[in-house]
Amino acid sequence: MKRIFRFCIIASALLAAPVVQAVGYVNVPFSVGDNLFVNPLTSGQNNLLSEIMMAPDGTTVSLWNPASRSFDISSTLLGGHWSVDLSLPPGTGARLTTSTAFVNTFVGEPLGHDGGLLAGEPWPPPLPPLFSGPNGIYLLGDKCPITSSGNDVFLNILGRSPNLGEQFTRFDRSTQSYITSTYGAGGWDVLPSIGIAEAAFFNIGPVPEPSTFALLALPFGLKAIRYLRNRKQ
Repeated sequence: MKRIFRFCIIASALLAAPVVQAVGYVNVPFSVGDNLFVNPLTSGQNNLLSEIMMAPDGTTVSLWNPASRSFDISSTLLGGHWSVDLSLPPGTGARLTTSTAFVNTFVGEPLGHDGGLLAGEPWPPPLPPLFSGPNGIYLLGDKCPITSSGNDVFLNILGRSPNLGEQFTRFDRSTQSYITSTYGAGGWDVLPSIGIAEAAFFNIGPVPEPSTFALLALPFGLKAIRYLRNRKQ
């Protein structure tokens, strides 16, 4: 696991006992097209788009709904104002679509894998359970600003090892394409990895019809849903 964000240490005294708190920043590049991301640092209680994101006009941020398996809530930056001031706490995945490449600087405090504030080092290992939702397809990232690969991806984000058949789907923003890793009896067919401020799809359970998920996970997932519905009519 690799930690690459910049930080400074702020120490304060309380009853002669130092309380150490890390405050820092992460520069995250966004490419033209779609990008799957998470907020890598907490900026406070709300973590609103207006607080954490400075993007070009026309940028759209969309949230994934695991129940409908679609991006069904979106906010667009127009005239310097977001149409919906979405809350994006660390670990919550989102899709950002932009016609202009840019770098956003996230500023705030680092969290542990469990969402608790970190104080100094060493950082504690993840403690299960971190995820207790029903089976489904979720867009998630690590609450902690580190990189991980292999089984550590599931351990750090879900708090457990992967189960047979579960999948991890990462979006390569440079090629605008998806790469799916499936966990089998012999391990991963493609070794998964996730970076700081990166989100990915987790097929937990796994849920049936992975081929349908492949369609819905495309950048134009909403159009795919309409297409499938029209075929049934």
